[in-house]
Order: sequence, then C-alpha cells, then structure tokens
Amino acid sequence: MREKELRIALVCFGGVSLAVYMHGISKEILKLVRASSALHGIADRGKRAKAAFLDEADPENREYDTESVYFELLREIGRRVELRVVVDIIAGASAGGINGTMLARALSHDLPLGPLRNLWLDNADVTVLLSPEAKARAWSKWFLKPFIWGAAHGMLKIRDAEVRRNMSLFLRSRWFKPPLDGGVMARLMYDAITAMGAPKRPTASLLPSGHSLDLFVTLTDYHGYHQLVQIHDPPLIHELEHHHVLHFGYRRKANGDVESDFGLDNAPALAFAARATSSFPGAFPPARIAEIDEVAAERGDAWPRRPDFLARNFSRHQRADLNPAACSFIDGSVLNNRPFHEAITAIHGRPAYRQVDRRLVYIEPDPAPEVSPPQRRTPGFFATLRGAISDIPRAQPVTDELSRVNAFNEEVRRVRDIIDGARPQISVLVDKLITVPLEQRTPADQIRLWREQVNAHVLRDAGFAYAGYVRLKLASVRSFLAQLIVTLRGAPAQSPLARVVAEVIDVWAMRKGFDYDETGAEETTGTELAPWAKFLLAFDVGYRERRLHFLVEGQNRLYQLLDDARFEGLDPLVVDRLKREFYARLDALRRRQTASYYSAKSFGVVARLFPDMPTAADIKHVEQFAKKFVDRHQADLDSLMDALSTELALDASTRDLDDLMAKLSPATWHPDARREVLVNYLGFPFWDVLSFPVTSAREPGELNEILIDRISPQDARSLQGFDGAASLKGVGFGHFAGFLSRSYRENDYLLGRLHALDRLIDIVCDSAGIDPRHDSIDVTGLKQRAFTLILDVEAPHLPHSTDLIAALRACIGRMAGRTEAAGSGQQGRHG
Repeated sequence: MREKELRIALVCFGGVSLAVYMHGISKEILKLVRASSALHGIADRGKRAKAAFLDEADPENREYDTESVYFELLREIGRRVELRVVVDIIAGASAGGINGTMLARALSHDLPLGPLRNLWLDNADVTVLLSPEAKARAWSKWFLKPFIWGAAHGMLKIRDAEVRRNMSLFLRSRWFKPPLDGGVMARLMYDAITAMGAPKRPTASLLPSGHSLDLFVTLTDYHGYHQLVQIHDPPLIHELEHHHVLHFGYRRKANGDVESDFGLDNAPALAFAARATSSFPGAFPPARIAEIDEVAAERGDAWPRRPDFLARNFSRHQRADLNPAACSFIDGSVLNNRPFHEAITAIHGRPAYRQVDRRLVYIEPDPAPEVSPPQRRTPGFFATLRGAISDIPRAQPVTDELSRVNAFNEEVRRVRDIIDGARPQISVLVDKLITVPLEQRTPADQIRLWREQVNAHVLRDAGFAYAGYVRLKLASVRSFLAQLIVTLRGAPAQSPLARVVAEVIDVWAMRKGFDYDETGAEETTGTELAPWAKFLLAFDVGYRERRLHFLVEGQNRLYQLLDDARFEGLDPLVVDRLKREFYARLDALRRRQTASYYSAKSFGVVARLFPDMPTAADIKHVEQFAKKFVDRHQADLDSLMDALSTELALDASTRDLDDLMAKLSPATWHPDARREVLVNYLGFPFWDVLSFPVTSAREPGELNEILIDRISPQDARSLQGFDGAASLKGVGFGHFAGFLSRSYRENDYLLGRLHALDRLIDIVCDSAGIDPRHDSIDVTGLKQRAFTLILDVEAPHLPHSTDLIAALRACIGRMAGRTEAAGSGQQGRHG
C-alpha cells in the first residue's frame, strides 16, 4: 500500500475580533491531525482498516467530536493510499499569531483546545478588556450619547442591544490613551496557555517520530534597534529595524527524545508572543516582556527558559546593548500581516519520510470581494489618513508572495524535466560500469570504485559546462566557509564582519591555488589531486547535501513506480527505511553547519582572528583590507581550515554512504529497484552538472511543488447562505465588532468550525485524488454528519445562537438534495 503525507504549512492573518472565527478553524485543524495520528498509530493495517476513532480514544472525553468523521474519511481513503496529515509549520500575525501559538502548542504535545472556547466567548469582550480607569461612567462624555444612539438606530441599523450598549461604553471611554487593558490581555493569554495543561506523558505529540514543528509569530518593535547596513558611500550607515519575528520549535527525534519550546516551562514566552503580536495600535498599550514577568510572578510560576528565549529571539537587541525586557512591541500586522515569507522559507529542506504533498494553507477571515467594489467618492481627510496609516498596509494583497511560490513551482518543474530528460542517457552510462549482477551483494570498495570512475567520466565528458560548474561549486564552498566563520564568531549573517570574512576567504583560497585550472580530477584514484579538488573534498558540504536530497527524490520516484509490473513485490516499507537512512545522514550534515557542532578550539581561533568589528574604512577598501589581513594571518588561516576540515570529516560521510549502498540486501530489494537506487547514487555527478547551475540560488530541498489552499468564508460552499464574508459578524467596525457582542462571537466561532471542516475535507480528498462525484466515499454524507456533530456539541455552549443553529440544521438537511440535483445535471451535460 502506497503511503503519502499531506504536509501543511499554515499561515494565519490578522483580523482583530475575527480571532474568534480563526479559533474555530484552529480547533478543526487540530481534530483532523489528531484523527490522522490515531489512525496511523494502529500498526496492524488489517486492524486499521476496520477501526474507529473511539476504539482507541476515551469515549467520555468531551474534547472529541469530529475526530471520528476525519478518522473514517482517512480510513476509507486508506484503501487506496495511506494518507497521513501533518502540520509542521505555522506562521501568524496579530489575531492569527494568537491562534497559531495555541495550535502549535496543542499539536506539539497533543493538548486540548476545548478550554479556550470560553476564553474567547466570555472574555473577548469590551467590558472585560477595557482598562478599569478607562471605562465610561454614566455621565462620561454624556454629550455623545445622542449621536451614538442616533447612529446605531439610524445609519448603522444595529438591532442588538448588547452591541449598542458596548459601543457606547467603548466610544465614551478615555481618549488619547489606549482604552483596552494590556495587563488583562497578558493574563488572558497566560491563562489560555496554562489552561491547555501538561501532556499526558513526556513524549505525547501529534507529530510523527522524526518530525519537527516551527512556529513564527510577527511583532513590531516600536522603537526598533540600530543595524549596520553596507552601501557604497558612506560604506556603513545605521538603519532602524522594526520588523521582528519570534521563533518557537518542537522536534521529536527518531530515538524518542523531544526538544520543545511549547512546554509549561516556557509558558510566559508563549503568552508574550500572543500578547505582543495582537497589541493593536491605539486599542492596547504596547507589550513588554516585563509585563509577562509580572504575570508569571503573580501566578507564582517560574520561567526557567527565559534566558534561552531571550538569547535565541533577541540576539540583535542584546548586541545593540538593548534590554529586550524593556522594549515595547506592537501588533505584528503593522509591518507583516501575512507572514508567508517565514512559512515558505521554513518549507525548504524539511524531511518527509514518505511521498509528500506539500500544501501552503492560509486562513483569511475577511478576503477581498470576488467582484471589484464600485468607485466611490473621493475619501475625506480622516479616511485618507486611516487608509494610508492602517487599513491599506494591513490589507496588502498576497500577490507577491504567492507569485514567488508559483515561480518556485515552475523551477521545480524545470529541474524535474532536466533530470527526467537526462535519466535514460545517464542510466546507460552507469549501466556500463555496473558489471556485477545485482542479485548479489556489492562490496563497498566496488561501489567506491564505480563512483570514482563516474566522476572521471563527468570531468571528461561534460565539456565546457564542467569548468563553469566547478567554479560555481568553489564559490559556493568559499561562501559556506565564510558563513561558518561568521556563525562561530556570533555575528549576524548580513553584518559588515560577514562581508570582510567573505573577502578574506576569497583571497586566502586564491592564494592557496583553490581555483579551477582544468588540471586534476575530483575524487580520482592513482593520481595526485589538484588543489581545487582537495578543497572540494574537504569542504563541499553543499554537494553532499544535494546528493542526499537527490537520493531522497529517487525514493519518492520509487513510490510512483510501485504500480509498475516490473516492480511487483517491492515493499514500500523498504523504500521508507532507506529514505530514513538518507535523512539521518542529511541531518548529520546539517549539524555540521551549526556552531554547536564545533570544538572550543575552533571558536577560540576564530575569536583571535576576528576580535573586532570592521571599521567604515575597512569596508570602504575591503579588497585591500582582505589582502593585508591574509598577509598577516596566513598561517592562522591555514591552521583554522585544517581544524575545520578535520571536524567536518566529509570524506568519512561519503564512505558511510558507500557502505549504506553496499548493504542493500538482494533478499529485500527488488533487483530493478536496487538498480534505480544505485543509478541515482553513482550517476548523481552527471545530474548535478546539469541542475546545480539552475538551482544554486536557492536552498537545497526536495523537488516538491507547493500547492496553495485558502480557508475563508468565500471558499466554504457546502452551507449555502452561511458562506461569504457577510456571514461573519466580527467584520464590522473595522473587525472590532466581535468585541461588542457575545452573540457575534458565538456566530463566528461556530462558522469557523463549520467552514474549516468543509475546506479540510476538500483538501484531504484532493490530496488523496478522491473525486466525490465518482468515488465510492460518500463525502457529502460525511460532511453532513460532521456538521451535525458540531452543532450538537456546541449548542449547550452557545445560548445566544438558538436561531442560527436551527437555520444551520435546516441547511444541512438540504445538502443531499442539492448534491443529487448537481449530479443529475452533470450526467445530463455529459450525456
């Protein structure tokens, strides 16, 4: 049975009170992942095919409802393809940052989101959030009451008495100071984090073994921090950086060990992220870490992870001699309301132990209308100011980021075409070398000899392309060494020191003769290697990384060939196991690119070589500075490179791969599949000559396209009459309306769950290749059952939504009739 992973990178936009709608969506995402985890936790596939969610779960647990429907859908899909759903990247801003933080903690440690329902419904209210000294009294700004009453009854036509009352309370609150209480918000966020509780056991998680989850939360540093920027003249200038991103991670290693930023020992950091990212300008005062320190002290809680949190997320502040605890942060959506960049960057190079379908799913609670609005009259003075300062920047379209994804997908298709087009010719070249029958084991020494012979063929046969290819690799290696030294020095990647180090490494390498001169051959035997070849053997981490990614792609290709008659009998688990071996070695290579991998001796040498930051004069004449530096420190640089080469031990990593190839047992590996693996391994130098010049500008990773899906009111089509942005109540008053009415929040929370379920089932079916019109799975029936489950479970908690729930039940009852009518029309058109 083919196995496949639906890997979701989730992006959550801002939306102020529409956070309640996004909470409903987050809850459904958690339930889908929980159902998938439960299904694939059943090792016996025969048992899995007949299982139900509550067979393994506590039927009395009130957290569970739609999990059973997702479980059934994935179980039925499993008769064709074993589809596992994993959320491994979350990026959020403002209200989306709050929900992303809570969801990431729940996914990492298999925790409930149920306790947060009352947080939103009861406390996301202006009467709770208003600062006590800001609340209007009976006679506060009494002169506004007639205007507010007239506007509410007349132009605004507000029928909800609670909305009218709270609107008056809010508008008559204090002016020229934030009316909402930052301390109250901080306590609510802290209580939300802690209310989710601790995991049932230390390793409890909804992420599969060997996977990780990354959370990115955007903030805006109000005062900013100085950053040196290099230009031509003057060579160094100071700029203020206000954009800030907090990063939290969870990693579940294959051996069972867990590294997590989402435990209760880091609850204050998570609460700060939620509080700071949603600090809407003018409504809340800026957030400070000191504020969270006070909340933790009130609760009597320690914060043992505080130093680590500050070191990893505020290193630039600390280098600028700024105390992060005293800095002021405002809403993350001010500068970055749609954090696609963080999510897309995190996607590249992530491991996938099975065939993967990568989706970028973004939640947009208030999307642009499908039809352009009519031209209105010229905006007035205040409307123009508000649009320029707040509304337009926060609502910038996602076109640029999505266009980048489309460009990436085009590059993936182009590289795949290059690889597939060259495969027949490269296979013939490699086959000429493989003289040993593949029905028997091949010694590692034989594989090593074949690999060296292929490298010699590439050097001889690639022609003019080879010179450019090698020079590009040499430049890549010099860049790697410069970045490594800057990392060991603890300096930013874009700092002036990084520029100087890069120039120094270039000069040093040229003087050592590490430039391609068309003599020697890489990894040949029996002759003395040219200096440039030795340099690549010692430091070309990128080549090894690309080779491992290529081998992983080869395993993905084998998944596609499982249905081929000539591969009959090939066990997908064998493919999985080898893929895991490749990823283990890829992980080892990546560790070689981190500072923690290297010895104190190497740190000391780097610190002695580069004790000071370069001056403006050094940068102005950086080429001359680098030459003089190498003149003075040639011996020290040689010593450092020898030490780094020894610690990298890349030659040993290559021999390890030779040994792994030699262990492919003919007893478990189909001969043709084994040949595919060996052709990929031995023939990689040919493919690298073709593809590296095309892909050198980006990080290496698997050649998977990133498909984009949206969850919004416009996209949930099953519940006609309860879709579209007009179905949400929180969109009013600039997305603040949800703070004015409990019934508004109930409406949006409930529709968030329903809309998410509708879209998530569609996404799962699309990933599995299920067509609801033709497949035997009754997708509409599953949706009806799940919608009804949600209404049944939520009704007792939504006392103000009796009429809404009744109308939704009637709409759900009409779904089957609409489906049958659509099916008849489809048959008529095709007939």
